[in-house]
Amino acid sequence: KKAGEILEKVYVTGIGITGPCGNTAKEFWDGLLSGKSFISTLSGINKDIFPSNIGGMVKNITPEKYFSRRLLNKCSRFSVLSLLACNEALGDAGIDMTSYDKTRIGIFVGNNSGGWESANNGLKVLHREGPQYISPFLASNWFPAAPQGHISLAFGIKGYSKTVISDRVSGLLAIAYAARTIRAGLIDAAIVGGVETPLDEWALQFYHSSGILCSSYETPEKAYRPFDRRKQGMVLAEGAAFMVLESAESVRKRNAGERVRANIREFCMVYDGTTNAEPDTKVEQYKRAIDTAIKRSVVNPDDIRLICPDGTAVEEDDMVEVRALNEYWGSKSMDKYCTCPKASFGNTIGAASAFDAVLSILSMNTSTLPFISNLEDEGNCRGLNFVKKENIRATINSSLILSRGFGGVAAAMVINNREF
Repeated sequence: KKAGEILEKVYVTGIGITGPCGNTAKEFWDGLLSGKSFISTLSGINKDIFPSNIGGMVKNITPEKYFSRRLLNKCSRFSVLSLLACNEALGDAGIDMTSYDKTRIGIFVGNNSGGWESANNGLKVLHREGPQYISPFLASNWFPAAPQGHISLAFGIKGYSKTVISDRVSGLLAIAYAARTIRAGLIDAAIVGGVETPLDEWALQFYHSSGILCSSYETPEKAYRPFDRRKQGMVLAEGAAFMVLESAESVRKRNAGERVRANIREFCMVYDGTTNAEPDTKVEQYKRAIDTAIKRSVVNPDDIRLICPDGTAVEEDDMVEVRALNEYWGSKSMDKYCTCPKASFGNTIGAASAFDAVLSILSMNTSTLPFISNLEDEGNCRGLNFVKKENIRATINSSLILSRGFGGVAAAMVINNREF
């Protein structure tokens, strides 16, 4: 579609979360709004070897209540978290999988690095015990597309599907692919979101060596500080956030209008186009992503009142976001609320933008905006209306979700509140 054309609406009818703040969307939302930090020291990780030994952990899950042991034995942890979030999302949408045409439902998953613990354990077995002792399931449970296959097995889904790998943009790009596939008429509905489980020692070392993780902090709870003057880098987290998308016709056929939570308007992804781009280049490309997504969405920029930035807590990254938003909206940037919920539980990398999308929908549905943990002094990141110190009540009809990643990728998506 060209900018300015009216797009067929794609509706969000169900959501599901398995994450550090809670193992359902309601538990997670309640935990987030409590103001508590869900970042803690990781058990079994030696800080002398792995300086970034903190993160947001998923605890007390009971997948055997919903799925067979035979299926779970085939799954790496990131597949298990995906299955739980998808199961909740489908239930929230009220989709009866016994009667819905399974060839018309797709699966779209954003992930960055696969099942770290499965690959790590496989290597340990290989070198300690020999290749004949490696699990036969390793070949199909560690790679990033594994959750897509396991979701298909669990729910019998047979429609057009895709796994997306694009660093922190992965989840947002998966949602965009799903929405466009529905608009193209290839499917009527999709289960879509993101998942990541990077709290394995191998993964922690990988991300630490990239220089983006926080390894100096007073306490784990105070470590992740997006847009704060004392920011020291990102804190990782594990989790899965999924939603059910449907065409208008699918919602009508199911008489499910009351289940509509939001609709996906439009999306844009751009690249810096050069290695180690200068900040000015990053700002210009980020602005281009924002401008294109808003123009394609046919939403008035003034009507967007909630912004969910990427928020890595890395100095240059945070400054790029603040500059781009201030330059795009000018004096009107203070008319928008800006929040970054991941400061309370950690950054889920490939699932981070999917979490932001789902949490923005909950913000619009409940008219409640969670505050940014640990944001006390913006320092050089001034100019935006950050939600600080306490949650805010506000009516929001349109949200802008932003994401960036390694390789110069940046993306923006516009999501509207219930409109069926």
